[in-house]
Amino acid sequence: MFIVGHHDRTTSIIQKNLISNLKKTEDSSVKLSSGKRINKASDDPGNIGTISRLNAKIGSISEALQNASSAKSLTQVADSGLSEINSILSRIREIAVQASSTTLTSGDRTSLQTEVDAYLTEVDNITKTIKFNDLILLDGSTSTVSFMIGEDKDSLLSISLKDSDSSALSLSSISGVKEFTSGRVASVDYSSSNLAVNEIKINGHNALASTLNSDLTSGNNTAAGLETAINANSNTHGAVATAFNKLTSASKSTLSMSNTFTINGDSVSVQTTMENLVTEINQAVSGVTAELNSDSSVTLSNTTGNDIVIAGNAPTDAGFTAGTYLGYLKLANIDETFVKIEPMTKNNGYASNTGNISDLANFGFNEVDSSTVSTSGLVSTNALTASHDIQINDFDVGASTSSSAAAKAEAINAITSSTNVTASGSNLVTVELNFSNVPSASQVSINGNTVDFSSVTGIGDVITAINNASIGDIRSAANSAGALEITSSSGADIVLNHSGTATHLFASHTDATDNTISRAASVTFKGRISLTHTEGDVIKISGDNVSEIGFTAQGSTSTPASGSSISMSSTSNASSAITSIDTAIDTIANTRSSIAASENIIDHRINNLTNIETTSKTRLGKIVDVDIAMESSKLTRSQIITQVATAMLAQANASSSVFLKLLE
Repeated sequence: MFIVGHHDRTTSIIQKNLISNLKKTEDSSVKLSSGKRINKASDDPGNIGTISRLNAKIGSISEALQNASSAKSLTQVADSGLSEINSILSRIREIAVQASSTTLTSGDRTSLQTEVDAYLTEVDNITKTIKFNDLILLDGSTSTVSFMIGEDKDSLLSISLKDSDSSALSLSSISGVKEFTSGRVASVDYSSSNLAVNEIKINGHNALASTLNSDLTSGNNTAAGLETAINANSNTHGAVATAFNKLTSASKSTLSMSNTFTINGDSVSVQTTMENLVTEINQAVSGVTAELNSDSSVTLSNTTGNDIVIAGNAPTDAGFTAGTYLGYLKLANIDETFVKIEPMTKNNGYASNTGNISDLANFGFNEVDSSTVSTSGLVSTNALTASHDIQINDFDVGASTSSSAAAKAEAINAITSSTNVTASGSNLVTVELNFSNVPSASQVSINGNTVDFSSVTGIGDVITAINNASIGDIRSAANSAGALEITSSSGADIVLNHSGTATHLFASHTDATDNTISRAASVTFKGRISLTHTEGDVIKISGDNVSEIGFTAQGSTSTPASGSSISMSSTSNASSAITSIDTAIDTIANTRSSIAASENIIDHRINNLTNIETTSKTRLGKIVDVDIAMESSKLTRSQIITQVATAMLAQANASSSVFLKLLE
């Protein structure tokens, strides 16, 4: 029995060693096949954190290197376009040198001018077609592109791009710009209480660099002051304001002046003819120019935006009405794109209602977005009639069926075929709700339809009750701030009739221009109108009664027409053109130099990132890579031991069988 027990123990030991060595053989095989010492966390728990960080670092650097490659490709694409423009400019300069000769005929100069114009057109084509991932690089639409070339937020590389078309190079002339002309600016105190920073936005940026002060009070060169204030921030918003003033008298078939009157304090003496009156004003009045019109009226004007003040004895004898007439503003983008001007309100996508439509009206402007005068203020409570003086693009707007924004939009759309302008109405009432004291029979009438709110417990119930009432195009929803919005997509009036204690539910409400309206037994909310030019052009709004449709009188020029400012028409013009071309060549060279500097920086970043990546991979390899020689030795040893154990186990099993046979 002892021999048998000893045999069993020996066999068990051999089996345990065999299993252990089989596991070692397997581990060594896995490490050798993967090339990694650490294939799972349990292989080396202490280094897992280090390994994870190194893997993240290497992954980030790899992505940064890809970004760097993209950035370098962009600089190369941009430089290739600029190089081609430089070649064209060099050829234009050769033509200008040729045209500086006195021996050329007029036909020769015409041919040379045609060639120059074609080259300038090609310059513009290049700037519009040089793209990187659909991003146009050289037409001024993209001023800066940024790439993350590193593993952290401080590794952002910005590449500056400049408009390089013929206009930006001062090689093309512009006969007109996309500009909007205001109505008369308002006679208010432009102090911090009325017009501050963050109230009016031009192209999405503050119209003003700083809050206006008392130096711009009413009657003190208001339009001129606003011009200065707006232009102080032109580098940010990209627009330029130009102030001016004009005033036209009534038409006078005959002049019967019996008294003097004053213009800006300067006395205008009695005159017998309109021609003499114009001469007298131009001689006697400082800072104002008079011009006689074909209908025998007189237009007074200045280019400063200073007020024009009519006073004294009977100015009506000369066709003028006593009063202080504030100036106008023209607003145009430096890059000749359409101007966007708006008050800072939540409705325009801003975080707060710092500004409002009334602030914008103080400038004499409506809200303007691209080619669209986007929204008016609130329309009036009067229906339009044939006697109202309202023009869209110089065409009269006819009567409306009601006073609502919807009806007035229909009247504007009735002349769309003439104006190329379409109108759409909208209305919005924002309501703060109070559920703490809803009475048992809480009812509110909306546009004559009674809505029962007696059982509401939350804003969802209120929304459901209104929408289920089927009140025309009236709809309700919750805004991002959790307040109730009641809207009309057509611009229909929204009339809220409160009765009894029902006002407890509608705690307060604001209109479409964010003005708070006090609760009353009946409150009518007027809508707004949006205008859009069907062909993407600018819109002119004029007339004495444009406030009936919620607008301020506002005009504008149409799309600019381009032409060459490089002339080969004479020797002197060609010589002058050489100077302009040299300036343009220098501009392109400076732009290329800036891009080349960025490309060099990218190369340095790539080299540095490559070194960091190599170092990180080496460090990681030292931790996770397997020692092939050592692990091969371990594998061989484990295999030999396994083979020996297998043989011993087989022998042990054979010896046991012989012993058992002896006992039979």
